[in-house]
Amino acid sequence: MSAFTLSAIANRLIRFAGLCLSALLLLGSPASTKAQTAYAIADALADSTRDVNHLLRDDARRPAEVIQFLGLTPGMRVLDLYAADGYYTYLLSRLVGDSGQVYAQNPPAGSNVEDIRQMYSLADALDERIELADLTNVTHLRESFFELSIAPASLDLIMLVQILHDFYNTDPDYAAALLAQLLTYLKPDGLVAIIDHAGDAGQDNARLHRMSRQQALDLAARLNLRVVGDSDLLANPRDRRRRPVFDPMLGRNTDRFLLKLQK
Repeated sequence: MSAFTLSAIANRLIRFAGLCLSALLLLGSPASTKAQTAYAIADALADSTRDVNHLLRDDARRPAEVIQFLGLTPGMRVLDLYAADGYYTYLLSRLVGDSGQVYAQNPPAGSNVEDIRQMYSLADALDERIELADLTNVTHLRESFFELSIAPASLDLIMLVQILHDFYNTDPDYAAALLAQLLTYLKPDGLVAIIDHAGDAGQDNARLHRMSRQQALDLAARLNLRVVGDSDLLANPRDRRRRPVFDPMLGRNTDRFLLKLQK
């Protein structure tokens, strides 16, 4: 086992202990619901059926803090758009519980989505993880973004994790049309979470796989989405935004913005 892997596991254990301690401190207080959430998150992160590759992403992605920021609770119905191999799908499944539902979407065969062969491989990995971990509350939709098998006004939360930039950089009008379609699946007052790689105006963000926070905010305003949360939780000031997000020197630990929008 490499030193990098050992370090990642050690950091994971420290974070797990911290979450448990936070939960203990909250028990018996008016914030006991937060304690239960902290325990649930810690339990999900430590589950032995998680993909080891997902564990190695935890330090950069800070999923416990993100989930707490979004206010995820048992029973929620959530869409993980462009879920790939299901990093968030797995955690969402554990946290919404048997009374909740997670839809994990990946592109269908024959679509012209960029890097589609890689996505097929990742989508296959998600199918395997769903079976291995017995994620019975997950429905894997390998369908078009505009033709999802989801009932209208049935979702509590839609997550777009590090994907909106691809739609926006292709065509801002396309991104707006896609979000408008997604909003038809969302309940009144439902939430949209956007996590994306931060870029600067004037750069070739299509090549860099980035977008600016302001572009995301402008898109939200265009669709009459209210900003109810705007966090620097995933900010990384050491990220040089002129580098592509796949640059090995970044280790995928880019400067990212995190927005919580309400319908």
